[in-house]
Amino acid sequence: MVAELVPSGFAAYLRVFHPFEAMDGSGSTRSWHALAKDVGVRLHAELSHRFVSDEDMAAGRKPRWLTASGQPDKGTRQALARALARTTGDQPVFFAYDVAALLWGQDAPLVRRSSLASLEAVRAAVAADAGGMEGPEFWWPQDRSWVVTSDIDLVSTYVGCSAEATEDILNDPEIEALLVTPDTQVDFSADQASHRFP
Repeated sequence: MVAELVPSGFAAYLRVFHPFEAMDGSGSTRSWHALAKDVGVRLHAELSHRFVSDEDMAAGRKPRWLTASGQPDKGTRQALARALARTTGDQPVFFAYDVAALLWGQDAPLVRRSSLASLEAVRAAVAADAGGMEGPEFWWPQDRSWVVTSDIDLVSTYVGCSAEATEDILNDPEIEALLVTPDTQVDFSADQASHRFP
């Protein structure tokens, strides 16, 4: 559930979808909304990414569209940082890496402190040190007014934030997001109803 990823106490919780990418090498991307509409399923907070491959699997084909687990694409990540910057100001932001820390033999997460605008620079520096490791899995400002969580096994990022930040995220055309609750399920089997094929 969202509550297992994001701390309690926020005014709102959001699911930020990682876009689908075409598997034909074209670099084309599609939103969850567009693909759900194409296959006749309703976009909702617990929708599994598997709805898009159900039809392909039933026909014995390889999936035509896949979405990345672990991290949103660069465009979504940067748009999310810009949306959060409106309520963050110039305070420090912390970027935490769990997987990189484990690979380095550390018991505690690897944490970098920088500005929100430096998200991509922090990612590049940690990736260089950790041999291409993705992340961060968590980012939050010093005042803890929001938190972003990207679990390595999930195809969406989850955010806890204020009502004001929620509006900024939901109104950003480069971010595909829906409101969720702490009780919203996040695992791949949460959404059995949308699967039209066994």
